[in-house]
Amino acid sequence: MSLNAGRFSAKLLDPTLSARSLYGAELRYYRERAGLTLEELADRLHIEMSFLARIEQGERRLSDELARAVDDILGTGGFFARNLVVARSAPAPGRLTPLAEWEWLATAIREWDAALVPGLLQTDAYAEAVAKTYAALLADRPTRHRWDARLSRTPVLLDPRGPRYTGVLGEAALRRPLGGPAAMAGQLHHLADLVRRERITLYVLPLTATPHPAATDGALRVMTYAEENPTLHFTAHHTGTHQTDPAAVALAHLTHDLLAGAALPPAQSLALIENAAADYRAEATGERSAERAALSE
Repeated sequence: MSLNAGRFSAKLLDPTLSARSLYGAELRYYRERAGLTLEELADRLHIEMSFLARIEQGERRLSDELARAVDDILGTGGFFARNLVVARSAPAPGRLTPLAEWEWLATAIREWDAALVPGLLQTDAYAEAVAKTYAALLADRPTRHRWDARLSRTPVLLDPRGPRYTGVLGEAALRRPLGGPAAMAGQLHHLADLVRRERITLYVLPLTATPHPAATDGALRVMTYAEENPTLHFTAHHTGTHQTDPAAVALAHLTHDLLAGAALPPAQSLALIENAAADYRAEATGERSAERAALSE
């Protein structure tokens, strides 16, 4: 067995997360009962070992042809072909599985946020400032859920196989000094870096823009998947809803397109972000200089 095979096999499975997770756990059970490693079964199925591992982890699904092949190789009596519908049932993001896991499955993500930098784009310092700002409103939610939902999520956008990300931000998100000038400078430099590395596309809807009917005060996100129905997440007044209704998703896509059309073009949006970052950096440097001068007196 290769080192990679050992690494994939070592991951614990939680079949209680969803029907798909149970399906994946059953695949591992039958594979191990047959005395096959991940690498050996993947070779016999003529697929990548990493892909098979993600099926077992509930992150990918079997095709009809693969399900029948698995049944034949593992002698399951048709279990996997018979239960494909169960394997394809996806819980709403944030309900049975963490939202962050679904971001890794998405092929495209579109977001609009009127007042905050979206979680996927946040630095840890900015995320901490957001959590502190809204602590009173989130006091009834588990701390772990709040932090898992925000911190350390940018890597999904840095992965070459990660989703295509297109965001529209209200300029207010750039002007609210959450965490202070240094935290904001770091956050906006982070946004600019992601844009310049061509990992994301950003539009900024300026404060001077004519009020747009699609510009709600909340946050809107549509995630598209290769093998699932698109999902819509809308947050307003500190409450969030998930939907997979095709009409609602189509309206969300239209809303995002209208907002992007009303916003500054990407090049001008990037210039605005970088100018705001420079202003925050200068302010942060000035504050530190003043502090050092006061300490030396």
